Amino acid sequence: MKKSLLNNDVFYTIVWTRIYQYDKYRIGGIPELPGIICLLQKIPNGSPKYLIFYSCWRDGLRNGIKNFLNPSLTRFPEIIKNIDEKTLLYKYTIIDSKSQDLKDVMFWLIKEYQPVFNSLVDFEDSKRYKNIYLKEMIIMDTEH
Repeated sequence: MKKSLLNNDVFYTIVWTRIYQYDKYRIGGIPELPGIICLLQKIPNGSPKYLIFYSCWRDGLRNGIKNFLNPSLTRFPEIIKNIDEKTLLYKYTIIDSKSQDLKDVMFWLIKEYQPVFNSLVDFEDSKRYKNIYLKEMIIMDTEH
């Protein structure tokens, strides 16, 4: 992630992985670094539907997604009940600067994409900047 400041505005640039089909064995290859996981639903003949952005700071991305999707460990059982693993897709980005930066990026993503299971009512930015801007890039790797 890159971060630039201009007056009271912040400009972030993040790099997403490509979108992967969810497989509980494949997620073992996700790094144990802080970041954001985006879960999407595959829509036949359409663009994927954004389900949730999930931030992982202390646990890291690998443990974060495992714990989030594990029915016996999750803090969000009501969300897990509504997710169909057969149509689940995911991508992730590493954000290894400050937890407040992670919060700002999450706020922007939720505001922009309005995923089904996130709400701006329950989520705020860090209140450090007047405006938050985000540029998203995608790395087209073949495996993670």
